[in-house]
Amino acid sequence: MKPELTDLYAGLSGISLVPKTFDLGHGILLSQTYAHFMAPFLMAFIPPSPGKHHPAPWKPAKGGLAIDITAELSVPLSYHPEHLDRLNTIWWLVALLRLKAGTAVFLPVVSSEHFASIPSIAEEPELLPIEIQFKRLIPYGGPDPRVGVDELEWLKSHWEPGSELLQNEDFSTAFLAVDSCIWNSNPALALVVIWGALERLFSTSHQELNFRVSANLATYLEGPGRERFSCFKRVKGLYDSRSRAAHGGDLAAAQPFVETYALARRAMLKMIESRHVPTKNELEGALFGNQIGITGDPLAHQ
Repeated sequence: MKPELTDLYAGLSGISLVPKTFDLGHGILLSQTYAHFMAPFLMAFIPPSPGKHHPAPWKPAKGGLAIDITAELSVPLSYHPEHLDRLNTIWWLVALLRLKAGTAVFLPVVSSEHFASIPSIAEEPELLPIEIQFKRLIPYGGPDPRVGVDELEWLKSHWEPGSELLQNEDFSTAFLAVDSCIWNSNPALALVVIWGALERLFSTSHQELNFRVSANLATYLEGPGRERFSCFKRVKGLYDSRSRAAHGGDLAAAQPFVETYALARRAMLKMIESRHVPTKNELEGALFGNQIGITGDPLAHQ
């Protein structure tokens, strides 16, 4: 498949889409559908000749993949994004849905044809597997999350202007870390990864890193007062869990990871909604309750 030369139809799983169809702009539609994506295992045992298939014998094997696709995200060939290519536009839209609606949402496959039209066409569709992992570190349980008009209106408002933030290297690296860490098989390692993302965004110095990251993150998420102090204490405790995970301490890391992910999610959503990644000067100014670091020291001219 050449994603830049065809319409793209992304199959989403782990989502219960409420409206039948929703227009996200630029001809990009999110619609209800159904397809069962199956990938049984088949093995060959002789290397192929150049340009040819593996020769027999072939042997079917137990196991494989089986995923229900319940929504389709279609991106027309006519859409040419400014900040992303078309395949990464799909990833960005799904990643935002995952951040907003729940970690159950994922993107198993992209097709060259509407899923509903595949049974009636003569040619074989081209399918590109994307996210085919099953185990996630964020437990969600129960039915697939319902994605209704409120969540979709949020997505429509923020996906395109929010993509400009990906030009910021700190945000882009941190967002990728937060989005991908849920697939990690080791909660201690995932905890280190997500704290690496938060350090990228909220550390203003390499000294006293625990205090600085905790104070800056709490200041960014909460206004002055008890809530900010409570958040600071909570973040600082979670950072201690990160340190134990990084240095091989005895740690049950699953719960600290879930709590840290929730904090990172809040911070990411706020940046996307405000269309702004705070600078180190802005973080320091907010921490001290004035414009220090933004307009200079207010005492300097007295």
